[in-house]
Amino acid sequence: MKLTPFILLVIAIITAGAFIGCAPPSTLDTGLVMTPEQRAAYEDSLRAEREKELKIIRSFAYSHYNNKNWTDAAKYYAELLEKDTDHKYPDYGKWAHCCIQMNVPADSVKMVYTKGIDAYPEDAYLHASLGHILRTQGLLEEAAIQYEAAVRSNSEELDYQKTLAELYVRIDRPLEAIELYRGVLDKEPDNKNIAEVLQRLVQDHLSPEEYIKSLEEAIAQFPDDLDKKYDLAKAYSSMSRNDEALAQLERVIAVEPNNVRALEAMGDVQQNLRKYNAAVNSYLKILEIEANPDIMVEVSNVYRELGSYTRARTYARKALAVNPKMGAAYISQAEIYRAAVDNKTKGKPLGYKDKLVFVVAYGLYLDALNTGDYSVMDKARNNKNYLKESKLIPVYSDWFMHQNVKDPTASGGYDWINMSWPEVRYIEKYLNDISKK
Repeated sequence: MKLTPFILLVIAIITAGAFIGCAPPSTLDTGLVMTPEQRAAYEDSLRAEREKELKIIRSFAYSHYNNKNWTDAAKYYAELLEKDTDHKYPDYGKWAHCCIQMNVPADSVKMVYTKGIDAYPEDAYLHASLGHILRTQGLLEEAAIQYEAAVRSNSEELDYQKTLAELYVRIDRPLEAIELYRGVLDKEPDNKNIAEVLQRLVQDHLSPEEYIKSLEEAIAQFPDDLDKKYDLAKAYSSMSRNDEALAQLERVIAVEPNNVRALEAMGDVQQNLRKYNAAVNSYLKILEIEANPDIMVEVSNVYRELGSYTRARTYARKALAVNPKMGAAYISQAEIYRAAVDNKTKGKPLGYKDKLVFVVAYGLYLDALNTGDYSVMDKARNNKNYLKESKLIPVYSDWFMHQNVKDPTASGGYDWINMSWPEVRYIEKYLNDISKK
């Protein structure tokens, strides 16, 4: 850069002033006086020269950047932004991009973004870019701080809000995530993924009423979403709002008659409403579709409630035919025999034959324990112990007084029981065991 004689003279004056530790004098020893206008002209000239230099450097930087010559571009951007003390050129993003393309360490890229944020604290892109690096390094709290700044600076960029909401979930700030996702969904009402994430968060962290409200709003947005209607039905059911649950399930099944989970939920709701015949029909529709042992057990339980003990036993046995190690099927059978005793005695003291029927239930609880099915282990053990400790099954003295009585069906009340059934044979085994004590 060629300097004019006037500028060289002014530089000499400033240099001299620097050596004596005071502001540059306006009068030279030679008697030359610098007027305010001359000083202003000098400063304008310096600024113009500096601006020209910065533009040249930036031009070189952009040329290399445009040609993907990342090393040279990074060098010129570093020089430019070091000299740009007035922060006229917001090129930190390009500088960082060069560093990324050069595979420099992430901490060096973070340094570039940090310098950029110092110079441009309201730049949403720089905050989000630094937050992205922090997020990939697992520094989630720090990343959230940067995305919060990005959202404050640019509240219209939904990607920033989505990322911040995801970070809030990961750092256990679910309520703030819910608020953000709701805002996103207001602007993107067709975003099903966000709707599902929001629904799960509300279900896990807000009250059941708020969860139901969120599902109702989601169905209003997505009226053809059968999954949402199913979820709403389950939510209604959990709050004992069974009529509303049934209405939602009927809408699902009207569209998908073979929707197994909806049919199962409908059967459960109908049981809650004590509509046992309707519940059986719902479960039987499932069995027309698939041989599901869990549903067979449900059919058994409903028939037991209806007092149809033979049918109840039939479906429990069908479940065991599909899965011989299904502890719930043995428990279902045990409950049939217990229900039969309760129905016959109606709260009156037990007779010996009633106790023999309880023995069948006792043996079935033992069978459930022997399956190794841990899902029913506690229930089977507790019920078995209850029958014995409450003396609902015969003790030695009972047997001693009724040694020849082994058939509970002989005097009526239990004529539905077939003494050849395998579980009924446990009566004889049990009586033989206590007779030896």
